[in-house]
Amino acid sequence: MRRIAVFTLALVLFFTLTFPAAAAASASSFGAYATVSQDGSCQVSMTVRLHLDQVLTDLTFPVPKQATNVTLNGARVRTQVKNDSLLIDLSKKLGTLVGDITVTVGYTLPDVIYTSDAGLLTLQVPLLSGFAYPVDTLEFSVTLPGAPEAKPAFSSGYHQADIEKDLTYSISGATISGTAQKSLKDHETLVMTLTVSEDMFPQTGVVLPDLQVLNITMAVCAVLALLYWLFTLRAAPPRRTVRPIPPEGCTAGERGTLLTLEGADLSMMVFSWAQLGYLLIKLDRHDRVTLHKRMDMGNERGSFEQRWFKQLFGKRDLVDTAGSRYAELAIAVKKQRPNVQSFLRSRSGIPRLFRAMAAMVGLFGGVSLGISLSTGAALQWLLVCILAALGTLSSFAIQQWAYCLFLANKRRLWSALVHCGVWAVLGLLGGIPAVGILVPLSQLLAGLMAAYGGRRTDAGRQAMSQVLGLRRYLRSVQHPQLLQLCENDPDYFHTLAPYALALGVDASFAKRFGKLRLPTCPYLATGTDSMMTASEWSVLMRRTVAAMNAGQTQRLSGKLPILRGLSK
Repeated sequence: MRRIAVFTLALVLFFTLTFPAAAAASASSFGAYATVSQDGSCQVSMTVRLHLDQVLTDLTFPVPKQATNVTLNGARVRTQVKNDSLLIDLSKKLGTLVGDITVTVGYTLPDVIYTSDAGLLTLQVPLLSGFAYPVDTLEFSVTLPGAPEAKPAFSSGYHQADIEKDLTYSISGATISGTAQKSLKDHETLVMTLTVSEDMFPQTGVVLPDLQVLNITMAVCAVLALLYWLFTLRAAPPRRTVRPIPPEGCTAGERGTLLTLEGADLSMMVFSWAQLGYLLIKLDRHDRVTLHKRMDMGNERGSFEQRWFKQLFGKRDLVDTAGSRYAELAIAVKKQRPNVQSFLRSRSGIPRLFRAMAAMVGLFGGVSLGISLSTGAALQWLLVCILAALGTLSSFAIQQWAYCLFLANKRRLWSALVHCGVWAVLGLLGGIPAVGILVPLSQLLAGLMAAYGGRRTDAGRQAMSQVLGLRRYLRSVQHPQLLQLCENDPDYFHTLAPYALALGVDASFAKRFGKLRLPTCPYLATGTDSMMTASEWSVLMRRTVAAMNAGQTQRLSGKLPILRGLSK
């Protein structure tokens, strides 16, 4: 009895451990159907019929490593690189299905044409890439742009060229179709090779780069940009202390120079001059802004301000900001960087060069998207060129928001968000989500790293700290403190408004005044004497600045519509 019990237990263990391993032991049928285009690309569709006795958690299907746009039952899927193949995880898609199951796998081979050692143009189409299970029956077809002039050759992983004796094929017009006479072993490969003519496949002589090579290139560009920043631009962050007063001798229009060492802003300089009493800003009901000089500017202001104040008015007392002269003057002022030499160390690097190096990541990222999103050499090259250019411009646009993070231009924020979203969507559509995420993130980081404008002197760091301290104060000042300040100076909001506008915190600064109604602005005439809240004044001032810059924006957009649209 004891021997019988032991024997029975052994049988139970044998069947328990053995039979589950036989689940999905073979594919009852396997169909490979390829269509080759004249440009050398190949669309492949594979239909596999499996029988599952139980749920499997590690069932994968291999396709060639160079395959793109991989789909499973019509839906895009993620793949994993292993050796010379891309593995599709069938387990996640099949779930708990058992029994007879049919799956359809589709993908694109970018180029199946190569030149052999003998100098012959050769087509090579993988029909089977090493499926983990035996295949009971196999059928295949390869459709060409024209009728083949030579006989195809077949080779496999197990049988090499001897596999041809187990295959039966026929040629009908431009289609080569056939079947396997015997079952194929597990992990078998099958490749069809055919000598073709250049009449059927005209060669461009140019080959698109491999995605892996592009990834390496993007990494190299990122490392080179980082090294340049480390050795020439790296600087300690400035101290940020709350500062309730603007930097002495600096208008709101020069805050860009203090923060990022960029050019000045004429409209913000005008607001500061108006607040100081040099001119009056008038806004009519049609949002037309005119500037009325109240007095000349003397030596009490710096030479930079005197120069541009005189050029603004000349011998006149009235300036229409809608005219071309004001727009041209604003563009000229934007190229000026007052006191920048005293703010930078002699061996400081060039932020624009660093940003250009970082933007190369976006250029090659656009190339990757162009290759992944299209099929066929001609279409791919067209899309590669377009997306490479747009990827570079998009990189600068994303950088610009981070670079000017503390300046007043909310359009840059929305532009950066749109560009990041487009990168993410294109990355998903192209099957390379990492590129769609990492490229915009790298550009945001590059913009932040270049935001200080270079290695600063002590004076440069102090100037930046003062502006950031004022910005922090405008965002954090408490309502009771403002009420007390307004009792002593009813125009306190109007005094600091130009700096709040320039630093992009006018809305939050105005909100801290609550519902307190303020007197009319002494330097902004709007045709109404009614008292308004700080928030209402903020909206009105922002509208005035937009009207003043409208001509400048139109003039720049007419010259460089794409670049200006991206940099806003």
